[in-house]
Formats: sequence, structure tokens, C-alpha cells
Amino acid sequence: MPAEAEFVGRTEQMALLAWRLTDARQGQARTVLIGGDAGIGKSRLLSTFAASARADGAHVLSGAGEEYFGDPMPYGPLLEVLDSFGREYGRARAVKLGGAAYERLTEFFDLGADSMGSPQQVFLAVRRMLDRIGDDAPVVLILEDLHWADPSTLDLVRHLGQTRAEGRRLLLVGSFRSGGLIREDPLWQLLASPTFLRRTERLELPAFTLDELRRFVNSAASETVDPELIERCLEWSDGIPFYAEQLMAAGVLDNPEDVRLPDDIRSVVLARLSGLGKDALWVLRVAAVAGRAMSRRLLRTVSDLPGEVLRDALQECFDRQMLVTGQDKDAYRFRHALLREVVYRGTVRDTQVDLHIAMARALAGDSGLGLAGGSGLGLADGSAVAEQASHWYQAGMWPEALSFAVQAGEAAYRTLAFASAEAQFTRALQLWQRVADPSHQAGMSRDQVLLRAAEAARWTGKVDRALEHVRQAIAEVDAGTNPCRLGELYERRGTYLWEVGRRADSVAAFQRAAELLDARLASAVKARVQAGLALADLRDGRYADGRDKANAALTMAREAGALAEEGRALNISGLALGMLGDAEGEGEVRLRRALEIARTANHIEDLLRAYGNLGLFLEHAGRTRESAKANRTGLDEARSLHLANTRQGRLLAVNASAALVLLGEWDEAEEIVREASSDRPPGESLYARLTLAEIKVARGEYAQAKELLNSIDGVEQGNDPRFLGPLHAVRAELALWQGDLVRAAEVVERGLVAVRESENGLEVLRLCVLGMRCAADQAASVESSRPAAIALGDRLARSAAQAQRMSASGQASGQASGQASGQASGQAATNAETTQLVRLCAMERRRIRGNDSAAGWGEVAVSWVKLDRPYPTAYARWRQAIAAHVAGDRDAARQRVREAYLVAKSLGATPLRDQVARLARTLDLDLDLADRPAARYPYGLTQAEFDTLRLLCEGHATGQIAAVRSVAIRTVQTQLSSVYRKLRVHSSVEAVALAHREGFFA
Repeated sequence: MPAEAEFVGRTEQMALLAWRLTDARQGQARTVLIGGDAGIGKSRLLSTFAASARADGAHVLSGAGEEYFGDPMPYGPLLEVLDSFGREYGRARAVKLGGAAYERLTEFFDLGADSMGSPQQVFLAVRRMLDRIGDDAPVVLILEDLHWADPSTLDLVRHLGQTRAEGRRLLLVGSFRSGGLIREDPLWQLLASPTFLRRTERLELPAFTLDELRRFVNSAASETVDPELIERCLEWSDGIPFYAEQLMAAGVLDNPEDVRLPDDIRSVVLARLSGLGKDALWVLRVAAVAGRAMSRRLLRTVSDLPGEVLRDALQECFDRQMLVTGQDKDAYRFRHALLREVVYRGTVRDTQVDLHIAMARALAGDSGLGLAGGSGLGLADGSAVAEQASHWYQAGMWPEALSFAVQAGEAAYRTLAFASAEAQFTRALQLWQRVADPSHQAGMSRDQVLLRAAEAARWTGKVDRALEHVRQAIAEVDAGTNPCRLGELYERRGTYLWEVGRRADSVAAFQRAAELLDARLASAVKARVQAGLALADLRDGRYADGRDKANAALTMAREAGALAEEGRALNISGLALGMLGDAEGEGEVRLRRALEIARTANHIEDLLRAYGNLGLFLEHAGRTRESAKANRTGLDEARSLHLANTRQGRLLAVNASAALVLLGEWDEAEEIVREASSDRPPGESLYARLTLAEIKVARGEYAQAKELLNSIDGVEQGNDPRFLGPLHAVRAELALWQGDLVRAAEVVERGLVAVRESENGLEVLRLCVLGMRCAADQAASVESSRPAAIALGDRLARSAAQAQRMSASGQASGQASGQASGQASGQAATNAETTQLVRLCAMERRRIRGNDSAAGWGEVAVSWVKLDRPYPTAYARWRQAIAAHVAGDRDAARQRVREAYLVAKSLGATPLRDQVARLARTLDLDLDLADRPAARYPYGLTQAEFDTLRLLCEGHATGQIAAVRSVAIRTVQTQLSSVYRKLRVHSSVEAVALAHREGFFA
């Protein structure tokens, strides 16, 4: 990590300190004690707070206890406070601020003068000095590392904390290591004092979360760090910043099977073992061989210590906080993974092997000795199997290790622990050549283990590894003797290839699977292959072909009695019907039935896919808000299963964000889509990058939009009209807003060529609208270009009419299919958005011909309002205002300008807002008046941001704010980031201070 990492998180702690400083500023002394493990970031927190407090006008004095060997120096931290205060302010100013008490203290410590006859006189002098300095400005006294402080310093802390708070402008902040404190420590005794505790606040600094650690590590790295490496760093560091920094800097986490700790960390951890009794050290060795955690019963079984000796040894480990318990009181855990690693590495190999074998045999004899033995959840057997697999492997007993690795992988997969499952199957494959008759030991063939490893890898988001596993599996199977098995493997290969963006190869794999299964009877595998080919047709915009193949897959699945495959076929055929225009009929029925089947069969792939396809169906039907809800529900389900980072999870995120963009909820859309595209290569994040580029264009962030669009150039894009249409539309709109009308028109025409072979009339209409807007702008800018613009408009009108007919015939086809399945057929009619796009084309064409109509644009705007589309509503109001102005209706024009401006501004649609503002100047309209209803809060804060800041200033933590406001913690964090940006501050403490200073909540 070449650079210093940024200050990350600690929002709640910084807010609390800022709040207490406000109390001190108002004459109410406060004491805050901050505990935490070594390396947790206490010093970084206090230095950041100190800098903020200084910037806010406070006097900051600081000192620290020092590790000692022998008796500590009396008043060591106080000496440092006096020395640093004198050096920072200079002797003369320090005397002026601190008064006679400061002089008396410095003389006493510098000269050894016998001017103070008791500790109470020292305490009184210190208090008077601090009060004197507080007359000038509030005082922050920081005393770090109190666990090393001498008893006299701790008595001073007790005195300052318990002295009357009223009328004193002092904030005393102390820090200490909470891990390892024992009853004999003077600090432990101070913290156990009821009187002292009543007068002070104590908080424990937590370890970093995964998100915080990711920010911390990446801020100091020269390039984005592999997310898997950061997860490993969290596991080994326990979220402690110092350990994380050292582990990443040493580069020791690349191989999780062989982590060599840096000397600095090893020295820190070994120091904790000094003075530990012989029996306690043996208990730690046994626990270290067991792993990060072990059951209480297993420890008693294997340790061979008499009961009373074991209890005393365990108590010593607990008193020193080396072992802890969690919610499960029958399991012991190492407080830190690094402590376990140091103890294990320090145990001789013979002892390790003996203990591993003893534990494996004990677990084989009684699975209840495993970590889940007392859970009551029926997990004991699975837990014991996983533990045995680890012990046999660590002991070098390869046949047993292979057998139990496969069993543990199966158990982990059943409980959706996919990362663990892949690790176990991969270990089994590594052991395959070390064992005689491995298929017998494993209970399955090598290609079966490979396919299980592939599926597990796929669900951890590692589709490249899944592809490699399935490639090896295909090489294991002979087409002549087992074509069905080979067909199944090719079906999986086709699915994985699609997920990494290799669409042509995916279709080829499905076709190869179909060839292998062609002469076979209907089966679940054959139905899945047919469904895969149907889905490929849908992705290429061949909806009728896709519907027919999906119906064939449905027939096969029902003949084979394969319920899961029936659900998949219903899923795909339902989407096909929707894309063909079946807005409220059989398509939705099939999709919702597919959801039920996937949930009943506990088939995750089909469950997430059903949510995604239902969302697409609803969006295509113009039911955008329902679409967003369906996709977010599916995304929440994926997150609950820790599958948000899989292909299916990312598709749900992209679909949800696309619907939110249409609804004008751009901030949330951007947050979701960034999560979906984070750290993913372009081939796996095409749709996410495109959605993000759409937002950037609409907001006028052209450089970022170009960067996103450039990133997907040269990547296989397939023939999906739902990608190609928006891709050309975004590029055309970018050129439009930048004034390059010729390029915009060219991009539209290329887009129409790209989607003309599809059956998606909606995407064709969207491109036609943009193309007509280009032509109308050309005609308006240069009168001589009007004939060419009219010709372009005429061509686009023909394309639009053909698209409208395509939508109508597609819906008729979809409804006919629904009728064949028992659904009543309705009269073919285009959906609401298709009707609206046709109306919009007509209005743009009137602009081309110089025959604009304010009334017509008004109808367009009203229709967009009904569809819940604020961005095109604002555009239509702008056009309506222009038409009214040209017609001489100044009042109507001014009213529509106000409406357009407020919507564009609330969306952050800068290009549109600027165009509306330009029209307002022409109309002599003061848009400040339009701003006022929305600008009720200072610094342009939204109501949600203002409410979040108010709760922060009241001392609420992030989680509490989320609970009070009934929103996600991530939403609160996003709002706080926006607050800091608008207030032009860098932390919560600065934001709270500014809010109080300017009386936001007076």
C-alpha cells in the first residue's frame, strides 16, 4: 500500500465527539473514553478529531502513556501535555493562556521544586490551568494509551471526570486498549468505578466492515484491489486497520493456503502470549489446531487435561481475551485470526498431526462434537463433516481427506454456502491423483465433482473458474458412450458462456447440447437445452421463435415430469409473450407461476431469473413502477442469499436501475447500477455501463458518459435490441446535447439498422423519436436544411409506422398464443408507451415542418405524467413553452417554463435545465421564484438530507438514523456524503459543528 490510506468510516464516533465538544463550548464539561483493540484506529480517530477541533477554534492539548518495562513514569502523559502545549504556543502565549497554574506545573516538573505537597495539589493545578485556557476557547484534552498510564495519571483522569461539569469548557478524551485488561490493572479498576462511569461516556471502536475495509485498502493502492483479496484481508485482519495495512503491504494473502505473517504483526501477537501459563498455552494450541473456533465439548475431549486444570486454563485465556464466546456459548473462538495463526505456526508438526487425527476421530464418533452440535438446527452432521475434511487434510491423510471433502462440499452446497462448497470440491480435485481409486473414495466420477465445483464457482461470481471446471468435465466424458451426460455439460457451458458475455459461443454450446440429445426421449436436460435456445432467440429479438421453442421446452418438461424445468420454460415463454405485446394476459400468469415453482423447488437460478423476466415484462408493458418493485424484490432476495455479485444478481440490479431511470429516481438508480458494475470487466457489465452512461448524459456529465461508452466498444454486444437500441439512443442524445446534430442523426440511422431484424417495435420507436428530434432541431437552426430534415422525418415516419404495426401484430400473436393456452383473447392494441411514442413522433414531425403546437405538446406532457416519466415530461413542457411563446401566449409559456425548470432541476438534468433557463431569460422570467418552493433548506439540502443531518446532530448513529427514517443504512450513508459535499465539509464532526454554528435546528 504505497500511500497513506484515507480516513474511513467512524461517522458515529466523530459525531459523538463533535456533539460533546459543542457541550463543552457551551460550558458543560464532558469526558469520553474510547476503547478498542490494538491497531483498531484509535489514534487516527483522535488525530482527525483534533485537527477538526483546532479548525473550529478549540485549544487541543494531547499526551500519551508509554509502554514501560518496570515502573511507569509518574504523570508521563501530563508531562507530554505541558511540553507540547509550550512548544505549540510558545512560552509567552502558553503562560498567558494557562496562567499561574501552568507556570507552577512547569516549574514543579522541570525543576523538581517542592511546591506541591500532595497529588491533590497537582490535580487542582491542572484543573485551574485547563479552566484558564477554557476562558479563551473550549479545551480538548486528549490522553492516549491509558492502559500504559501510571496510577497517578489515572487518578488525575478520575479527578477531571468526576469534578463538577457546569461552567467548565473542557472535553477530556481518553483512549485505551480494551483487549487483555485484567482485574489487577489500575485502568480496569478505574473503569469499574460506578461514580466515574456515571460521569463519563465510554464507547468501543468497532472493526471495519467489508465496505469500509474496501475503501480503506483501495484508497492507498495504486489500482483497484481484487474484491476477493479484500474479503480475505477482512477474514485475517478481523477488520483491524493496522493488521489490514500490514497484510496488504506485505502481499502475503495471495495464497490463502500459505499465509506468512509479517514480522511486525507476528511480534505484536507474540507479545500477548508472554506470561501465559503452561496449561493455558496448551489449551490455545489445541484450539489453534481446531481452527478459528471449536466446540467446548471437543476441546474437553481432545485436550486430555483434568477438568479443574482445564477450567483454570480456559479462564486465563478468557481473562486475557485470547478466547471468547459468541452467541453460541458452547463454542470457543480466537478473538483474532492472527493469534490463532501465530499459535498454530508455533506448534510442532508432530503435535499438529496428532491433534488433527484425534479431532477427526472424535468427530467421526460423535458428530455432536462439531461446532453446530448444539445448534438444534440439524446442522451437526454437516459441520462435523466439514471439520473432519479439514482435519484429515491437515494431517496428510489423503484418502479420508478426499472422501470428506466431497461430502463437505455437498453439505455446503445444500445450505447455499457456495464459496465453502467450491473450496471443498476444488480440494477434492487436487487430491484426485494422490489417492488410489479416487472415484470410489469420492463416491462419484471426476466429471461429477468438476460440475459441482463449476456450479459452486458460478454462484460465487467466479464464472471464469466455472467455465474451466466444465471444460475439464467435458474432456472426461465420451460422446459415444454417454451423450446425455455430455449434453448436460454443454448446457451448463452455454449458460456460463452467456454470463461472461460470450454470446455466440453460448448459442453454439446450446446447439451442440441439442445435437447430442436430439435422438433421446424427453428429459429434464433436453427441456433445459431447448429453454436455453429459446432464451437466445429472445435476446436476439426473435420473440416469436423464442416463444415457440419455450413452448416446446414446456411440453418436454411436462412429459418428463420435471417440475423445475417446467418452471423455467414457463418463465421464458411468459417473457416472450410479454415482448410480443401480451400486456396483461397469459404471459404474466406464466411468469408468476414460474416464480412459485422456482421457490417450491428451491431452484435459485430460476427464482432470480423469474424475478428479472417479470420485471422486463412489466417494463415492456409500461408498468414501470411495478417493474422496479419486482426487480428490487428479486435483488433483495439475491442479497439475502449473498448472490448479488452473481450474473443473475447483477442483471436484477441493472433491470431495477433501468426502471428507476425511467421513473426519474436517478440517484438510487446510479447507486444500484454502480454496485452491479463495480470491479466487473466490460463484457460482464455491458448493460450496467450503458444505464450509467444514460444517467451521465442526462445530467450533462459528458466526459464520464464517453468514458463509459468507450469502455464497451470492441466488446461482443450480441443482437439484443434492448441493448442495441438504448446504446444508439444514448450516443445520439449525447451528440444532440453537444450540438452535433449531423452525428446524432447518423447514430440514430445506424441504430435502426442494428435493430431492424428484431421484433421489438418499442426500441425502433424510441430511436425514431430521437431521429425526428434531430431533424426538427436541424430545420429550426438553419432554414435551408428544412427540405433535408423533412426527408429524414418522412423516412423515420415510415419506420415508426412499421414499428407500430410490428407492436400491434406482435400483441395479436401473443394474445393468440394465450388463447390457445386457455386465455381469452382481447382486441390487439398497442400499449401505452407505444401510443405515446407515436404521438411524440407526430409532434416532432410537426416541428420539422414548422407547424408546432403548444396544445399538442401539452397532451404529450400529460400522457408522460400518467406514465410516471418526469424527464420526458419536462422535455415536453419545454417544447410546449417554446410553441406557446412563438404563438404569442407569453403567460402560458412562462408557466410551462417554470414547470419544466423545476422538474429538470430536481432530476439534476443539467442540459435540459440550462435550455429551459435560456428560454426563461428570453421571457424575462425570474427562475429564482421557481426555485423557492424546492429550496426550503439551507445549502440546497433536500428534505431527506436535512432530516438525516438533524438526527446526526442529535447524536444518533447511522443505524439508528436508518431505523428512525425506515431506510437502508446504505441510503443514510449516501445522504450523509451528499450533505458533506453540499456543506463543503469533510466529516461528520465538521457538518455537526457547522449546523450548530449556523443554527440549522434552532
